[in-house]
Amino acid sequence: MSPRIFPMRSPVTFRLFILIAATLLFVPVSRGQASHETTKAGEDAARITDDLREETPGDFLRVTFVPAGVSVTTLARPGALRAFATATAFYLPPLPLKEFPLYSGSVNEDTKTLVALRCRPAHPESVDAVLATWPNLFHAIERDVHGDPAACSAATATQDAGMQAFCFAHAFSDPAGSTVPRTLAATFDYAAQAFDPEHKQLADWLHTQYGVFPAFSGLGFSVKDSYFLDTQPMSTAQLLAKSISPEYVLKNVSLKEAGCSCISVAPYPGRGDDLLDPEFIRKAGGDGECREVKSLAHAK
Repeated sequence: MSPRIFPMRSPVTFRLFILIAATLLFVPVSRGQASHETTKAGEDAARITDDLREETPGDFLRVTFVPAGVSVTTLARPGALRAFATATAFYLPPLPLKEFPLYSGSVNEDTKTLVALRCRPAHPESVDAVLATWPNLFHAIERDVHGDPAACSAATATQDAGMQAFCFAHAFSDPAGSTVPRTLAATFDYAAQAFDPEHKQLADWLHTQYGVFPAFSGLGFSVKDSYFLDTQPMSTAQLLAKSISPEYVLKNVSLKEAGCSCISVAPYPGRGDDLLDPEFIRKAGGDGECREVKSLAHAK
């Protein structure tokens, strides 16, 4: 990868951010586990978190809001390469709908149709789910784009957005280090270049193909309330305190292939106050297709 396209910057910019980020690896969480079933009562929250981050779970939740009449048949919009999802285990017991999207860096939209997916792929390789860290994301880009490293010249990288993303990912290196802040700082400083003004084509590709915005932490945790970063910037202390819910990136396959139960719920008064219960999604949802339900109320 030509250094003229993605010059490495000093890690000083992200040093403080990463120093505190190193404390996040064992955030206490609500009840849950990495299997397809609800957690056993009294299971240790630290071990749950460890399981969810060390081994990819087989049970995911994804929530989105679409205009009336839009048919959802794939995890993300058609044409995208990847979709974000969270671990079902973190949302048992369930939250009210209006609170759930905030933990994933999104927002509840009362005027749109809710589409809620609970996905338990029978063949995990079909979704290629990985914890949403920057190193995992870079490796996923390499697998998805299938570029030729020999073609990573300045000319080709700037002409084609997909190739530019491949070359940026391929140029990333992750050597082992003995100082946590310094080791992590190199990764975050490199990744941040994707959002520099001179790399707008790359940022646009990450947005359209992976759903990656500047609010993406790359810690494997989504940042609560980060939907509002454009108008309500956060300090390092706020960003790290709000890094709560684990997130994963999955291949954008069909709902059937991802083993998804899906419900669609049109707007109704008080919808945001009703519980978004993963068990309700599993029981009421269609098998590989979205089934319309009138209300979430009986999931209380």
